[in-house]
Amino acid sequence: MQEKPVQSFLTYRMEQQKFVEIDIDLLQNFGDMLNVIDTTDCRKNASLFKIETDSTIYKIQHLQFCESIFDYKLKQIIYINTDSIKVNDELSYPIDNLDGILKNHLVNEQNDENYPSTEKRLISIHIDESKNIKEVKKLLLNIISTFNSLQMKTNFAFMFDRYGMIKEVPF
Repeated sequence: MQEKPVQSFLTYRMEQQKFVEIDIDLLQNFGDMLNVIDTTDCRKNASLFKIETDSTIYKIQHLQFCESIFDYKLKQIIYINTDSIKVNDELSYPIDNLDGILKNHLVNEQNDENYPSTEKRLISIHIDESKNIKEVKKLLLNIISTFNSLQMKTNFAFMFDRYGMIKEVPF
């Protein structure tokens, strides 16, 4: 039997952290994913969610807040759920626009002020916690497939989020 290729989506982690791999198919819903994240001792471990298809294994590390500062601006984050995408706290699009939104977010060839011009990019997944894991998996595979079809080499991080849009705090 031939081994499947593995595609990893990794983000920052502390040197002493070890990966704890979780097969997404063993979870019931999005709330279970969030509970795994919440119960992982982020000083020692980083959760790595595995999705296996007939042809490929995907491993996704979510951006974990552990003794670090969240250093993203609003336009460096897009918020995706199962039916819509939110950009920059003002623009909402149906999930059918994923190709164009993802391309703008990851490359921003048009220098659109609603999208990042820096290297830091974040895709925040915010779904009702009761959503079946199959719907979560379908969404993640849709994002990965879209990213792969764009044939880009760019860095970005995934964040699995229970709270929704992050609001900018004025100083």
